Amino acid sequence: MLNGQKGKIKRSIYKCKNPFYVRNLEELENTLTHIVAPLHNHKTSKQNDDVVKRLDVILNTGDYDLAKKELKKIGLDSEKRNYNVLKADSQSPTVMTIADDYIHFSNPRSLTVREMARLQSFDDSFVFQGKRSTGGNKRKFEVPQFTLVGNAVPPLMARAVALEILKNII
Repeated sequence: MLNGQKGKIKRSIYKCKNPFYVRNLEELENTLTHIVAPLHNHKTSKQNDDVVKRLDVILNTGDYDLAKKELKKIGLDSEKRNYNVLKADSQSPTVMTIADDYIHFSNPRSLTVREMARLQSFDDSFVFQGKRSTGGNKRKFEVPQFTLVGNAVPPLMARAVALEILKNII
């Protein structure tokens, strides 16, 4: 319970069909063999035009450090320490609690809660409750969805560890 309030689960969650992991494009195209559930927590952030332009320059350069000179030249430089440009065909960096540290691999935008959750190996049936993000003093009282994902132990890693423990205690 947070602030003495009981958590609420939206009724639509109870009606969800079983989701599936998509391992490759062929599996995604062959949805007749899978039941596709509604996709929760997949709302993109509203970013102003300058931020979108900055992310586009970084995305096209492929690296924030390499893009800094161009960003300064066009007046879009930032005091932000880091942006991680995701690569579609390689490993993701460690997922943290701040979504705008990451740039989507094909769009000049930050990640959604669902995209971060997938990087953490949460399947799509897991629905994160609460506000998407929050800042300032509100963080003392609210735990936003991005923080829930970033602070979580990846479920598939937890499963692997648990299976190894079971092998050794049974």
